Amino acid sequence: MAHNRRAALRAAATTLVAVLAGCAGSDAGSTATESATDTATPTPTDTATPTDTATSTETPTPTATPTPTRTPTPTATPTPAPPEEVPLTIDNEGISAWVVVADGSRAVAPTDERNPTMTFTVGRRYVVENDGWSAHPFALRRTDDTPLLSQDADGTYEGSEAVAWRDDGDTLAFTMTEDLAAELDYYICTVHGSMRGDAAATTE
Repeated sequence: MAHNRRAALRAAATTLVAVLAGCAGSDAGSTATESATDTATPTPTDTATPTDTATSTETPTPTATPTPTRTPTPTATPTPAPPEEVPLTIDNEGISAWVVVADGSRAVAPTDERNPTMTFTVGRRYVVENDGWSAHPFALRRTDDTPLLSQDADGTYEGSEAVAWRDDGDTLAFTMTEDLAAELDYYICTVHGSMRGDAAATTE
């Protein structure tokens, strides 16, 4: 009887130990699982790859190249036509008078008068042949006897570019200008005062 009781107690003790051992094993497994779960390498969060800075596709507006300013071609100044030339021939009658031998314009003076009035046109050039020049220099003068053009003195208009005085002895030439015309009064032989006549000027 006593033997059966001890056998039953041992069986109960063995069962209890087995149960306790099972519980302990269960707790250990759970702990191991939890530890494994806790220590698992966390899934790394995707690190966003930085987006490359966008390359600007805008085409820069080109700087406008200024159009070079054209230098205007200077307009050529037309060369004025040379003045009309009028041939004129004068001679002396002794020491008393001038006569007009030939007049290319037929407007300066008549050819049959002594010391005729000579009329010159502004803008015309007169080429005068003085057939008696060696003894009878010709001159155009102002009312106060100032020489304007002269074959034996310095006339005030002899340096004028517009008048273009020329004295070759037997031939003299000049262009009648407005300024010269405004001062013109008479013509004369610079040696013989009786060889004198009125001089005038007109415009066309």
